[in-house]
Amino acid sequence: MVPVSLLFLRVRRGAAAPLTAQLIRQMRDAVLDGTLSPGDRLPSSRDLARRLGLSRNTVVAVYDALAADGTITVEPRKGPRVASVPRRTQTRSPLPTSSPALSRNARRLEAAIPDARLDALLARRPRARPFGPGIPDLDLVPMRAFERCLVRRLRGMSTSDALHDDPRGDVSLRRAVLRHVAPARGIRATVDQVFITEGSQGGIDLCCRALLDSSHTAWLEGPGPLALRAAVRLTGARLVLIPVDERGARIDVALRRAPGARIAFVSPAYAFPSGARLSLARRLRLIDWASKAGATIIEIDYEGELQTDGGPVQSLLALDVDGASDCVVHVGTFSRSLFPALRLGFVIVPRALVRPLALVRAASTRTAPYPLQAALADFIEAGHWARHMRRLRLATRRRRELVLGELRRLLPISMVPRVPAGGAILAIDLPAHVDDIALARTLAVRGVDVLPLRDAARSSGARGLVLGIGAHSEVALQRATEVLAAALTEAVGAQ
Repeated sequence: MVPVSLLFLRVRRGAAAPLTAQLIRQMRDAVLDGTLSPGDRLPSSRDLARRLGLSRNTVVAVYDALAADGTITVEPRKGPRVASVPRRTQTRSPLPTSSPALSRNARRLEAAIPDARLDALLARRPRARPFGPGIPDLDLVPMRAFERCLVRRLRGMSTSDALHDDPRGDVSLRRAVLRHVAPARGIRATVDQVFITEGSQGGIDLCCRALLDSSHTAWLEGPGPLALRAAVRLTGARLVLIPVDERGARIDVALRRAPGARIAFVSPAYAFPSGARLSLARRLRLIDWASKAGATIIEIDYEGELQTDGGPVQSLLALDVDGASDCVVHVGTFSRSLFPALRLGFVIVPRALVRPLALVRAASTRTAPYPLQAALADFIEAGHWARHMRRLRLATRRRRELVLGELRRLLPISMVPRVPAGGAILAIDLPAHVDDIALARTLAVRGVDVLPLRDAARSSGARGLVLGIGAHSEVALQRATEVLAAALTEAVGAQ
């Protein structure tokens, strides 16, 4: 049998794709679209190389690759032939394209997260303008000290370090959490009870996957973080929003609405976005309910270390009452105090949950990169984190007082935020007739970023603006406050 002609082959020297890749693609396409038929004899590697002006080794590599995936067959003393491969289906008119079928979980998230929020993440829109929430002041972070810790760990990494695989995370960072972070919150635990996570959201996701099913009910503070609500929705569990007043979450309302809930997500030290603390009476009632109902409390400490009135608020785990240590999971993060891209947080769990959470973790994301964990442990142990936190608290307090003072001067008292105990976020409640989403767009055009409360807490019915005050100088915040006050006055007066 005479070899078929391969005159359709063309090679482009200097193209981005290597010569072998060009030939493999062209020959495979020819087989799939029927230009080459099953059983067709192909030229020898020597003949094809001579015709194309290539080295024989290049053509041999092409034939070997096509033989490896079954496009051609190569038998000794018979030469290469086209294998029996189904032709690619051709249609006269292209069918309308459709997205792959989504899981029920993905569809839940589509309904829960506003398109604008996802578009902002995908577009990597810069969040470096006042009052973008959730942004720390990178100028205050001792980056050189952290860099030295990271370089030292990378250079000294051993074989066992490189093979680190404990689903709970690096033991040195877990110890540092217990020695230097947990004591301020009154937490007593062992290193086995600490898990290092990808920020607070990683800890929340771990708890949701380990503890929630679609048949369960969960309490969530409302308004509250959208990311928390999204994580719970992924499980299919029923969400029950609990209102928050000046004394924190209304536990009495939660007990009336869903006494049989499986999990309560609360932020006792700093409710988002009001900054309200959960009162002692409500803390005790919450723990009493959980211990009797066999439920679990997920205590989320977003900005507990930034409390400026009386220091950090103690964890629910610090309450020496029956059941507290068995029903409370404490979730903390370093993203708010250092920088979000660090993606490191921690979870402290009851002893009974250590193995179940380790099992879930081992089957999923494991932990953040070991060098980052080890470097942060050294950073904390050397005292850099404690010194940084003292500077950060002072700076946050100054900026909060500046913004509150300017808002009191420029706005009616009804629109001034309530004074929180701390944190780097303020929230302004708006009248029902003011469109907070439209107002946020207006402010963005004027160079000021705010988070509309309707986007941050969908379905809660609240309207307002969430302001981040931690990332910018006093001069920048003062100018932004004047722009904010003018836009608020226009929006309220226009109705």
